[in-house]
Amino acid sequence: MKFRSTSSLLLAIATIAMSGNLDAIHGPWGEILASNVKGDRVDYAGVLKEKAKFDGYLKALADVDSNALKAATKEERSALYINAYNAAVIQLILKNPSKGSVAQMSGDITGAKVLMIAAESLAVADIARKRLFDGNPDPRFWSLLCDGSLGSAPILNQAVTSANLESLSEERTKMWLADTSRNKIDEKQTKLAQIPFDFFRFKPEFKTFPGGMQGFVKKYGPQGTDTDKNRPTFFYNGAKNSVAIVVPPKPAKKGKKK
Repeated sequence: MKFRSTSSLLLAIATIAMSGNLDAIHGPWGEILASNVKGDRVDYAGVLKEKAKFDGYLKALADVDSNALKAATKEERSALYINAYNAAVIQLILKNPSKGSVAQMSGDITGAKVLMIAAESLAVADIARKRLFDGNPDPRFWSLLCDGSLGSAPILNQAVTSANLESLSEERTKMWLADTSRNKIDEKQTKLAQIPFDFFRFKPEFKTFPGGMQGFVKKYGPQGTDTDKNRPTFFYNGAKNSVAIVVPPKPAKKGKKK
């Protein structure tokens, strides 16, 4: 769908938000991700170039009808909160470009209520803890949440919807645990990302999972994972997941002619 102006784009997104079709509002967000996610990195400068579309998506989240949100399926709500969390993270990083990832930001920044969802103002952590996991404690969702660091799960290059939520949760959880830059698991060691495995091991999403956090890693980790034999240790790379900036070499100075 093509729009002739920014105003027509924003009007179209707002109309979708009010319609009650929660999956439909994530179209622009999916386009932003597809254009600006490069592997496990984000081209934040590229997102800024699509600021009108990004702002339109944030407005669509704010304009979601609260009754439509309550009436939506569990899958629709989960997809919305996952997308909203990742969008809120990118918004924070764009507003605080020198502060690093959300994992590196101070609490006064990350604790601020930065995103509106269905006219409710929420901080980034509240979107996950009070909305996504409340009543639906599925630890696989951590594989779909990215705090803008190289320690969290790699950011998706597509929007989450009710249709792909289950398949993405399964695929990305296994992929994340097998990613040796984030988690190192083999017959001799079990090193896990500190967030969420250490910090939140006693939260509902892991506490209610059969076998707890260790049971979760046994089920979804690489073949041969034995968290009883190799008790988990934890580490975290909080560096921002920006795309690498390649600086072209300066041309060699020409010598003066004699």
